[in-house]
Amino acid sequence: MHILLAIPLCGALAYHGIIRQSLSVSGAIAAVLVGLATFTHPSPLFSAALITFYLSSSRLTKVGARRKKKLEEGYEDSSKRTATQVLSNGVTGSALCLLHHMMVGAIARRPPMSPPGIPNAFVGHYACCNGDTWASELGILNRSLPRLITTFAPVPPGTNGAISLQGTLASAAGGAVVGLASALGLWGSGCLSIGVTITLTLLGTFCGLVGSLIDSLLGATLQQTRYHKRKRQVVADFRRPKAAAGEVSGDFDIISGWEVLDNHQVNFISSLLVSVGAGLIAYAVL
Repeated sequence: MHILLAIPLCGALAYHGIIRQSLSVSGAIAAVLVGLATFTHPSPLFSAALITFYLSSSRLTKVGARRKKKLEEGYEDSSKRTATQVLSNGVTGSALCLLHHMMVGAIARRPPMSPPGIPNAFVGHYACCNGDTWASELGILNRSLPRLITTFAPVPPGTNGAISLQGTLASAAGGAVVGLASALGLWGSGCLSIGVTITLTLLGTFCGLVGSLIDSLLGATLQQTRYHKRKRQVVADFRRPKAAAGEVSGDFDIISGWEVLDNHQVNFISSLLVSVGAGLIAYAVL
């Protein structure tokens, strides 16, 4: 996409995020930077994956908002993605896109899926991000208690590392949507075929599911979940009792994990691992 088209598209998506209250001002600025790095790539595969992730995840964040407010402390603030949240999900994809753009530009008439490792790593990255978002946003609405991935003990909804059938299926569906959208983005490039469509959809499904499970495993072990007993809510990472509110340490239960990583770091690491894995698989198989 030409930069003269990419700039207004980035602006429109950022404006959409602010109006819909899915992005903060800093998040909108970060989204513009991620968008420019992606939309200026000559292959629409990259743009299709990013737009699908952004629009679908932003929409699902608002689903069941009333119930999520009861279950998670600070839900309204967390639903507006900040620059840190945007970059934790977008910096790996942006780096892959820029790298592939340079490689394609350095070799005349290089097809948009060559070399295959980087495009597949990019699709795997956003499939992981989308799958994890779908799992988190839909899984928390499950009426039965989720299970901690490490012990399978029932835990409060919103617990880091908790899994449910609904959330697990959502992660696979979220990844599949990104994979399918990426394949359709190849329309008109000469690379679109039934085989490519099936391959990218299966890749997206796999990366969405596996990425969500990796995220849950990291969340259950290296990210601590604290539960406010009086409010009956899962609280934010590294939350401490607020003396002004009359809180004491006894108001909180530690559900799982150690205080090593926060949610943004978990998202970054899990999507990075999945993108590397997807790229290596593509190099080995294709």
